[in-house]
Amino acid sequence: MTRASAEVRVLFDPAATFRELTAQRTAGLWVLLRRPVQLVFVCGCVVSLWVSGRLSARLIADGVVSFAFVPAFQLAALAVVYSRRPRRVSFAQAADLFFVANAPWLLWLTAFATLRCLQTPMQAAAPPMLLTSAIELSLVFTAAWSVYIDLHFFREVLARPAGSAPDLILQRAIGWTCTIGYFLGIAIWPEIAGRIG
Repeated sequence: MTRASAEVRVLFDPAATFRELTAQRTAGLWVLLRRPVQLVFVCGCVVSLWVSGRLSARLIADGVVSFAFVPAFQLAALAVVYSRRPRRVSFAQAADLFFVANAPWLLWLTAFATLRCLQTPMQAAAPPMLLTSAIELSLVFTAAWSVYIDLHFFREVLARPAGSAPDLILQRAIGWTCTIGYFLGIAIWPEIAGRIG
């Protein structure tokens, strides 16, 4: 029987999954980049499905480039937290395992993309209010699940039982503030440039 991926296992038993993965000493550029690349690839696929209702190499590539800032800011925020105390794993391994904790978001993105596959273009353009509310509620649940898994990451991988909540808060404050600021800055810039010009 094939063993489930780390992302599937972390959804159900994050503490044991992180303990097991931490014991497997890994390092290197590919270890550092493989899961951030996976995240932006999934984002690219979701963009392609929502825009056109199908997977298109051009739209996937556009989505990957457009959302590359998400893992970049997450890695930068993790680097700040990682550097604050003694470490027992390499940064590459810590980053790899930190992105394993994105499993609830990957599951949500997959469900979101699946929903688009089941809709007509008209339904996707004007979803019913009940569906929109259900999607918003699912985001709250997914965020809470992600926090729970991330707490286990900081406890098990970075060995900070007492400091896991402050580390998580710091990482999220840096990562999400930069991500939201960048995203809104890109969205607002055309409006600002239009008023200046």
